[in-house]
Amino acid sequence: MGEATLAEWESKNEIAFQRIQELLRVLSKSKMLHVLYALGIGDGGLRFSEIKKSSLADSTTLSRRLTELEEIGMITRKELSTTPPAVEYHFTESYGILKPVLEGLLHYGLEGVTNNS
Repeated sequence: MGEATLAEWESKNEIAFQRIQELLRVLSKSKMLHVLYALGIGDGGLRFSEIKKSSLADSTTLSRRLTELEEIGMITRKELSTTPPAVEYHFTESYGILKPVLEGLLHYGLEGVTNNS
């Protein structure tokens, strides 16, 4: 492996490590998994009030979590041209990549609950 190739690999590896660290930091926040679950049970986009009801998060926490998910590219925010104005949240392709991983974590957690009950 040439010097330039090794340097490129190390650079990509560092970027990947930083992205994973940021993802884990965001996912570990209070109510984050609840918000992802609420978004996941919706068919298409969901409005803030619908996510709030399903996630059991207060408005401030939900607003922060949605902003964080948008910042890391897991969701998009779509403004609707309605009266009064409304917003819908949708998953991105990045979420599609992570969905099996998150589902695996959920199954892992539930397995421990059902096996210990």
